[in-house]
Amino acid sequence: MRIAVSSRSSFAWTACALASLLAAAALSAAPRDASRTPGNRFRDCPDICPEMVVIRAGSFLMGAPPGDPHRQNEEQPEHRVNIAYAFAVGRYEVTRDEYAAFVSDTGLADPEGCNVHEPPRWPTIMGLNWHNTGFPQTGRHPVVCVSWKEAQAYASWLSHKTGHSYRLLSEAEWEYADRAGTDSPAYWGDDPNEACRYANGVDATLTERFPKGKWEDRVSCHDGFVFTAPAGSFKPNAFGLYDMEGNAFEWVEDCLSDDYQGAPTEGSARTSGADCNTRVNRGGSWTSIPTGLRAAHRGADHFSNTRVVDLGFRVARTL
Repeated sequence: MRIAVSSRSSFAWTACALASLLAAAALSAAPRDASRTPGNRFRDCPDICPEMVVIRAGSFLMGAPPGDPHRQNEEQPEHRVNIAYAFAVGRYEVTRDEYAAFVSDTGLADPEGCNVHEPPRWPTIMGLNWHNTGFPQTGRHPVVCVSWKEAQAYASWLSHKTGHSYRLLSEAEWEYADRAGTDSPAYWGDDPNEACRYANGVDATLTERFPKGKWEDRVSCHDGFVFTAPAGSFKPNAFGLYDMEGNAFEWVEDCLSDDYQGAPTEGSARTSGADCNTRVNRGGSWTSIPTGLRAAHRGADHFSNTRVVDLGFRVARTL
């Protein structure tokens, strides 16, 4: 028995079925924050968007413990922070290529000068900027000579570009992401000479190139890089994040505070009761001695409009 179906009915059924298939395909292709599990990696746009890693909610002890021989006043008191939400963090520091897309799209003018490292000074050299750092870099190197305000502008541009909420990490989020479940001085352990496998800091490679530099200390191993290294040159931490220590300091959202007294304990940034003309940076850089390559170490001596040859940033995304 054949059931007759009018051409109009057939067309309507086909269109309906096609619409359902297209809707299902679009749903499966669209980013769904709720379905992203810790460790998942994604980009919100091809090529120019940073690759992001989903970080699980969790709790950790922030700051240097009483037994740390290198403990500084600004790293105290050690305190528990509970981050009750998942969030995404850049797998790498923002690269020059990624930052160049922002500059091209916005027409941002070249900054006037950048502070360089001439131990023990940091003089400003006019003519240096994010694409002319005074040492060799490619598009895969971390962008440096970028102020806190410019890092904020990049995050705002990326948010507008993708329709998602990009921002700088809070200081607590940064340390939680850096430690990646560890409680040792650095995420690779307590042996400074292991740093050459995980971080680009002051090592034999750098001090042999500049033997007259007034380096306070160094690791005896060779990390293979005098200045910045391309993103992903070293081993990642347990969360799959690269260069959380070393390579380039990273701006975070927080205003400068002398210590952790009264600091937020739920993961938010400290934006009151502190000096908001000066912003915190974390993670150490290629100019950092071993004591600066610790999860608790804080770099907090730069105004928000300061640009430094070893200071860049990493982005977070709210899920």
